[in-house]
Amino acid sequence: MSATVYQMAYFLRDQYEAAWERGLLNATSYRDHGDYRRENEQTMRALAARSTTAIRVMRLNVTDLLAYAQREGKDPAGRQTRLDFAGWLHKAGHTGELWPPERNAACWCGSGGKYKKCCGNAGFLAVEPADPASLVLRIELDGITPRVWRRVAIPSNTPLDQVHLMFQEAMGWHDQHMYAFETHTHTIIDPRSDSGEATADGERLVSIATQPGATFTYVYDFGDHWTHTVTVEEIRPGGADNTFTILDGEGACPPEDTGGAARHQYLLDALADPSSPDHDEAVDQLGADFQPAKAR
Repeated sequence: MSATVYQMAYFLRDQYEAAWERGLLNATSYRDHGDYRRENEQTMRALAARSTTAIRVMRLNVTDLLAYAQREGKDPAGRQTRLDFAGWLHKAGHTGELWPPERNAACWCGSGGKYKKCCGNAGFLAVEPADPASLVLRIELDGITPRVWRRVAIPSNTPLDQVHLMFQEAMGWHDQHMYAFETHTHTIIDPRSDSGEATADGERLVSIATQPGATFTYVYDFGDHWTHTVTVEEIRPGGADNTFTILDGEGACPPEDTGGAARHQYLLDALADPSSPDHDEAVDQLGADFQPAKAR
């Protein structure tokens, strides 16, 4: 994304099939091209609803994408590589297709039909395909011993503001503070923030969790700054039972407003040592029956 134009990376139908054949897509992508088009249209509409940034659809060619990935030393199957390639095309002078087209103009998707009868048709958008995949994630609270972690399964297209609530439930937090999702390249912020960064209600889990081994950081409470390392452990096929599920976990979540990881660790040590001068404070903060190794 540049300061003035958002580039939507898009495969025409034949290139989408070629991408599947070459192993460039995985279970987080819709197998049906119609569902893929619908997903892109919905994404662009959501972006337009919250921003005045111009949107251009950049059509990707598999052969050129593979060449770009090899030249830049990037993973050709990575979602970020497709986004980077779309950005490179834009910088190289490829203007793409301006979205949205006029109602009677050719649809951006390359079908040859009019936009109003194709991707802009209300009936087309009304279809709700099943989420293509379930992402199994390990969420671990950083800097705490004994470890505090949870394993969860979440539908891949879940908006990140809902993922936040799922993380809160799984860990044992109470949603009293703001939050953010951080990757190596960008931050996605709580919608209540006025920072100007991308907000969690406009991004989906699959945008930051695309393949096994991928990691990102979930930050909760900008004062205490609780950081969680989130790792994609597995991608499972979607289906009727593809719902948010807490699978496993260990360790008790800290109480809210106890000062962050270092302070919490200090309180744990004081709680375990009746002779500590801060033992009584630890009891007040954590509770006399606090069991750090037990998931609450």
